[in-house]
Amino acid sequence: MKKLLYSLLLGSAVAFSSCESKLDEKHSNPDGFTSAEIEYLFTKGAQKTIENDYADTWNYNFRLIGNYIQTTARQAGKDRINLYQNIQDDKARWENYYVTRMSTLTEIDKIYATLSPEEQTKYQNYIEAGKILKAYNTAIATDFFGNMPYTEAFTARNVVYGGTVIFKPKYDTQKDIYYAILDDLKSAAAYFKTASGDDTFKRQDIIYKGDCNGWYKSANSLRLRYAMRISNVDPEKARQVLSELSFDQLITTNAENTYIKVSGIDTAPDGIWRAMRESHNKTHSYYMYAPELTVNMLKEAADPRLVVFYQPATDDDGNVYEDSKEIIGYPSSADKAISLVNGPDGTRLFEIYGCLNTVTFRNNYQLPVGIGMTAAEVYLCLAEAAQRGLYNGNAEEFYNKAVILSVQNYYEYYKNSDAEKGKDMTIANRDVSDETLSNWLATSTFKFNPSKALEQIATQKWLHLGFLQIYENWAEYRRTDLPVLDDDRENGTLLNKENAPVRFLYPAKEASMNTENYNAQSENNKISARLWWDTK
Repeated sequence: MKKLLYSLLLGSAVAFSSCESKLDEKHSNPDGFTSAEIEYLFTKGAQKTIENDYADTWNYNFRLIGNYIQTTARQAGKDRINLYQNIQDDKARWENYYVTRMSTLTEIDKIYATLSPEEQTKYQNYIEAGKILKAYNTAIATDFFGNMPYTEAFTARNVVYGGTVIFKPKYDTQKDIYYAILDDLKSAAAYFKTASGDDTFKRQDIIYKGDCNGWYKSANSLRLRYAMRISNVDPEKARQVLSELSFDQLITTNAENTYIKVSGIDTAPDGIWRAMRESHNKTHSYYMYAPELTVNMLKEAADPRLVVFYQPATDDDGNVYEDSKEIIGYPSSADKAISLVNGPDGTRLFEIYGCLNTVTFRNNYQLPVGIGMTAAEVYLCLAEAAQRGLYNGNAEEFYNKAVILSVQNYYEYYKNSDAEKGKDMTIANRDVSDETLSNWLATSTFKFNPSKALEQIATQKWLHLGFLQIYENWAEYRRTDLPVLDDDRENGTLLNKENAPVRFLYPAKEASMNTENYNAQSENNKISARLWWDTK
């Protein structure tokens, strides 16, 4: 753990030493700071919290978790068993949490503690928004590892600010961590309910542009998400949290979604776009095929999202081949993929099978840099809660609204895309009004069915979160085991479903640097050990 804490110190030094970063270049601010000021750190912390960066998208969205939950399909089938059985470490998620995501935000807390009461009042917006961002980061991390250091984990910088430095922090239980997250979100929501943002906060806030009502609804919507995350194992806690939330406190329109957006290619970080460009070409193989399960599901439902999610077979530059007309889904089974690769069309599969839509995603620099929470997810959470008797409301109405909002959300991405070519104006101008989509849904295979409502709700959440919110999607799949995925078999052996990993391992250095605390958790340190909330 000393190595981790030293990494924290080093990471902090690097993070705070210069204003010449890409973020500064792309989010020009005439009032920018040249030292570790709270305003500057907040912008950095918000970016690192929400954005889908290049390495994560490359590794997890397309090459690991995307395979587990079939949000994307990869051409290669051989040796896929390694994806499921050969997780030997933390996959860099430990440092991603403690250093990349949290060090800047916890630095804000330490600076804030040194200020006078008058100065603290000036910076309260940053502290409360920081609570929300830290809760979001912590939920992602504990959903990878379960129990982990939390309450004693952020003392490294006390060598600068004073106070105790704990080199061997205790592991908090996942239950305690989730309770702390929910408390922090409740506290932040209470603050933002009556708060207002000054001009500086409006400039530095790259998520809500200083709109305190946006932060208020975001905090409450995350409370809803995390209450439902623990609802199978701790229904009474979930019910108590939900009882404190009213409809008007939540994100209920796409305009209120928790995003980071940029204004085009000149201000967009490399991130998700580079990962997509490099994940579907001859050099790096093909990882962005349209999954067969999703394509068939959307076709059967006549779902308008099919043509904005995917497109027919595409060349290395993202252009649809002239004679390619139909979106054909690629199988998620390794054996089927191996058969295709070794078959008569094995060298030209990219000319046959559909892939992620270039206009919606790959060449769209109006696509959010990252997504924290959306109205469609809120409604799906409410639909599940109502169906299970945890929240007062009509599950069918919540479900229908969620599906409509999801369709409209993805059509907004397509319609607003700045892709230079390939946009089909028939698609861009399609009528996706509430009335039209309601009529479609009433005759679709996705029509609400009370007898299988929970499966439908989970399936719609899986479709909506997709590959863009891969960590939330994996957490929800582990919680519900829905939808029922296609078998992924290699040499006849079932790789996925009950055989898929349900957590990542602690980093090896924990065993040597934080031995006593690690040993108390070691029995859970295997990829088959279910997390506290994962009861299915």
